[in-house]
Amino acid sequence: MIAEMACLVGGVPAGFLLRSNRVIINATELTLLWSVRVLLFLLGLALGSDDALMASLGSIGLKGAFISICCLAGTLVGARLLDPFVREPDEAALPDKRSQTANGKA
Repeated sequence: MIAEMACLVGGVPAGFLLRSNRVIINATELTLLWSVRVLLFLLGLALGSDDALMASLGSIGLKGAFISICCLAGTLVGARLLDPFVREPDEAALPDKRSQTANGKA
């Protein structure tokens, strides 16, 4: 754990100092992208080799699908409830300031 913390503590100043070097930034982004892909593949390999997990895949899949559908429904309901509070007012519903000024109501 100390090695991981040292990498984080050392990486932040190094990233700050090298932030203007596009070659290093692009190489870092590409390396990070492929590192994550390889780690995800290895995770899938480890999960696929677990016999107990593979035996209960049917029930786990149904539970996962149910949880996903509930999360999606909750997100849609929450977005619908919050929509009036975050949406910008419609310009067609606002009074035209130019016509108010011309009528002397400004």
